[in-house]
This record gives sequence, structure tokens and C-alpha cells, in this order.
Amino acid sequence: MPEILIGTSGYDYPEWRGVFYPAGLKRADFLPYYATQFNALELNNSFYNMPTAERLLSFWERSGGALKFSVKANRLLTHEIGRDWKSAAQEFFAALKPLAQNKSLASALFQFPQSFHYTDQNRMYLSALLAQFRGLPVVVEFRHAEWVRPSVFEGLEKRNASIVFCDMPQLKNLPDGTLAKTPFVGSNAYIRMHGRNEEAWYNAEGQNGSSRYCYEYSDDELSSFVPIVRQANSERKKVQMYFNNHPKGSGAKNARRMREMVEAAF
Repeated sequence: MPEILIGTSGYDYPEWRGVFYPAGLKRADFLPYYATQFNALELNNSFYNMPTAERLLSFWERSGGALKFSVKANRLLTHEIGRDWKSAAQEFFAALKPLAQNKSLASALFQFPQSFHYTDQNRMYLSALLAQFRGLPVVVEFRHAEWVRPSVFEGLEKRNASIVFCDMPQLKNLPDGTLAKTPFVGSNAYIRMHGRNEEAWYNAEGQNGSSRYCYEYSDDELSSFVPIVRQANSERKKVQMYFNNHPKGSGAKNARRMREMVEAAF
């Protein structure tokens, strides 16, 4: 079977004990155990705290070198962009080096908020940002439908960056969740499974907590992605699929089931 990366968005969830992790497993042993179940992990804590090279190297070491990592960019580069963003970009780039050197960096994920609109200023910023990470595998996630247009796809392709395909509720202003609207561009076919919890997406708890991601995919919903994975793989894209529906352990359960389906398909 070709290398298809499947995992979850984050792993350090105590509530996963008894659902995914053995009931008595210590938190210090979560990552080594996770590495026996999946081949990839999307690190999200880096969004809140700027990672260091030492910290990211420790993830690689503790996983026994068995995992490929996608690292989410710090909020200073996507949500709280200031005049000194280039300094933050240099810090983030430096932190990624150990993973890149060990051939374990699957991607650097830049997820922009819905408030990041398609404007000339934001387009220029995105172009300048991507230039800072030339040579690394970069994927960009937009949360506003304004960015879902051919000119953006072409611009990303030109810079060897990929767009994230988001599976999430089909609500006003969110990107259309179909490949007809959001095709894979660049060298990566990057899929983030956010769940389809429409009711919680915009309520106060959903915006400030994890309730918007409280959703468990059915087998029928998961199986609809098998042809997508197969097609992307046939186009020689590096397929990465991460489940962000982490509440109640749903992400881990769905990722494991997805892995089984993909293995059977290949």
C-alpha cells in the first residue's frame, strides 16, 4: 500500500482513555502508544505556544521515529498578525528544522480564521508568508469561501503550496465542502475532518470551545472519502487525512476506521 498518512489533530486527550488509549495508560505514554496505531499526527498546540526545535524533536524521539508530523502554525502568523510577523515566521521555520532534517515533517499547516477575507492586503501577506517557508511542505486552510476561487488555486500551485480540503458544515461563508469547489493543488492532498455539527458551529460554546467539533462520522460518511483518497493517490499527491473531531474520542475512532477502509481499498 502506498504511504497514506492518517491520524488525528492532537493526541494528548485524557478523555480518550478507555475509548482509544488503554484505561490505565499514563499521559507520558500517550504518544508512544499513538505511534503504534497511526503513521501521522497533526500537532495543534503550536498554534497557542510557539514551538521550539527542541520540543518538536522530542515528539519525533518519543514516537520512536514512527510518525510523520503536520505542525500548525502559531497564531501570530494567522490570527494575530502584527508588524513583527517575519520574526515569528523565522522562529517557526527554525522550530521545524529537526523534523525536516529527519524526514518527518509532513507539512506546515497555516489555518486562517473566517475573518481573514480575500483582500489585496491579505493576498500580499499570504504571498510574503509563503515565501518565508519556501522549500518546506506548506498547506493553507481558509475558513472563508471568498478564497475558494481558481486564481487562489493557481497562486498556491505556483508557490508549491497546497490548499486544505475541509470537511465541515455547509454554512454561509464557509468553504464549499466538495472537491468540485476545492480541488487538491500542490503536492499534497490534505484533508481535515472537522465534523458536521451545524448547530454548535456558531454558538458561543462552539466558537470558544470544542463543542463545534463534537461529531462522530458514520461508516457511510467515511467510505465516501475512499474514492477521494484513491484518486489523489493516483495523481501522485501525498495524501494526509487528520480528524479534528476529538471530543469523546470520536476522532481517534474515526481515524482508525478510516485507516481500515483505506487499507482494504488498496
